[in-house]
Amino acid sequence: MTPRTRFKQTLDSKTQSTIKALITTLSIMIFVLSITFFAITTNNAQKGYSLEQAKLKNEELKSKSSTLTTKISEATAFTEIQEETFITQMEEPTEKNYVTSEDNSVY
Repeated sequence: MTPRTRFKQTLDSKTQSTIKALITTLSIMIFVLSITFFAITTNNAQKGYSLEQAKLKNEELKSKSSTLTTKISEATAFTEIQEETFITQMEEPTEKNYVTSEDNSVY
């Protein structure tokens, strides 16, 4: 068996390699975190835009609903006017008894 030769590193070379590993790790972490931050920020902006579009659509639908309700009211009022003319053409009763003698009697 041949003895293995050991490669000895100095303390300075170990610190330099450790510093390089730390800088690499921190750079990767910063890169990943900044990509995540931008992705989340963009997603929130898209949701805010979608929310504003939904609010505008809701206001538009409320306006249309109000317009249609007004049109329905006007149409109903017109039919009521036509029915009212039909009622005025009816003959009035000959005798009007709103209160009968039975209503006036006390028991």
